[in-house]
This record gives sequence, structure tokens and C-alpha cells, in this order.
Amino acid sequence: MSEPRGGRRALLALALAVGAGMGSAGATEAQSWRTVTSSRQALGEKALDVAVEYGAGRLVVAPADRPLLYEFQMRYDESQTTPVTEYDRASGALHLGMKSRDRGRGIRVNRVREESRADLHLTREVPLELELEFGAGEADIDLGGLSLRSLHLSTGASETRVAFGTPNRIAAEEVEMKAGAASFQATGLGNARAERFVFEGGVGETVLDFGGAWDRNATAKVSLGLGSLTLRFPRDLGVRIVKDSFLTSFDDTGLVKRGGAYYSRNWESARNRLTVEVDAAFGSIDIDWIDR
Repeated sequence: MSEPRGGRRALLALALAVGAGMGSAGATEAQSWRTVTSSRQALGEKALDVAVEYGAGRLVVAPADRPLLYEFQMRYDESQTTPVTEYDRASGALHLGMKSRDRGRGIRVNRVREESRADLHLTREVPLELELEFGAGEADIDLGGLSLRSLHLSTGASETRVAFGTPNRIAAEEVEMKAGAASFQATGLGNARAERFVFEGGVGETVLDFGGAWDRNATAKVSLGLGSLTLRFPRDLGVRIVKDSFLTSFDDTGLVKRGGAYYSRNWESARNRLTVEVDAAFGSIDIDWIDR
């Protein structure tokens, strides 16, 4: 992160721990589902740190309407979890989240993944740093049009979709994404206006779409354990790929190999360039060329 947390910087920590316990299917407990809603108007904040932790269920993140700093709604089982809302006006620290009612026992699965849902809308105007940790379930994360300084995203056994549908309002320093045993798709990464991209994948199907309104040069480091990786690049973007792969097939369509790297044919003349380092163990790497 470029600046220290605390002080006047707001901390939005959404700890929605609805993880798995070890109870048997026949010993389910009674569930009492509730919905909590919280929101706050922007009051001159200069920056915002956002930490999101969501264990299981469905998670939706999107831009908020003006002049909201954030808007949060969550459906949860109150027999197993307790909502937490804390705000320190002096330090500008805001904490929204959930905790287990019985920490020693943990939270039983039951129908948590099917029933739990969280919707978070974030300010467009305030520069923010987003840390998001998502466990199991389904996530739709729309970050287009935010003022995003950095993104650090981690997912587990999930189906995750990340989209930058419109350009970031400021230049991001870094976009870092990690996926476990998952289906992961990120689109419009060029709209993040980031200097660095990092992706680490375990097992699964991954699509990294670098389309968008490019206005700078950037680097990307991509590592993959076992699975398929599709890289999509705009036709007018200069692309250089350096790969270290073992038992991995590689589709070099539209690329020319020179020395130890693969170059797009417009590498020398392109206005903006992206260098991608790929480290893959088992699986396949496919290249698609797209319009912006």
C-alpha cells in the first residue's frame, strides 16, 4: 500500500465469516435468517481502505450512487453468526462484519452457501485500496468507474467474476489476484490503469482479459498450477510474453518468437506495451486477440 492505514484514512473491514464447520448432514440446527442494512454518506474523506472477508455464499461488489461512502446489505443466519458494526469517528475507522456465536464450535455449513448473500457498494469519488478475501460460492465484483489505488483479491473454491467495465478514475499501482480451486474470470483489466498485474492460480479455469482504455505501459506476472489459462489482448496493444512452463501447451497465435520471448507483431510501434511473465506447471495457455 502506498500510505499507512489509520488516522484520517477510513478503514472499511467487511468480515463476513460464514465458513464451514464439521457437522453431519443429519444434525442440522434450526436457522433463523435475517437481513441487515447499513450505509454512510461521504463526509469529506480523502482516502478509504477497504478490507472484505467473506467465507461462503454469494458476494456482489459494485460502485455506489452519490454521495454514499458505502452501502452494505447482508443476509445471514443469526443462530450461528452475529453482525458487528463499529465506527470510530476520531480515527475514521469503520468496521462491518460477522462473528460466530460459538467460536469454539465454529459455523456449520447447512445451507449457508445457498442462503447467504452480501451486497457492497463503494464510493466512486474517494480514492480507495481494496483487499478482498472470498472463500466458497459465487462472486460478482464490478470495479469499473471507482477511484481504485490498488486491488488485492484472494478466492478459494469459488466462481469469481471481476470486471472493470469503465476506466478507473485514477491510476492504480497494482492489481493482485489469487485463486484456489476455482473458476476465475477478469475482464477489462486495461481499464484498471495499473502499472503492475499479478495473478496466482491453483487449480481451475482462468480467463484474464486485458481489454480496456490503455494509457500506460505495464507488467503482469501470471503463475498457474494445474488448469487452463486464456490471455486476451487488444489488437493494438504491444505484447511481450516470457514463459516458463512444464508440460503446458502454448498457443502462440499472433506472436513471433525472438530469443527467449514471444512478441506481438506491433511491439515496436505500439503506443502502449504489456510484458507478461507466465509460469505454468500443467495445463494449457491460449491467446486471444480482441478489439478494445
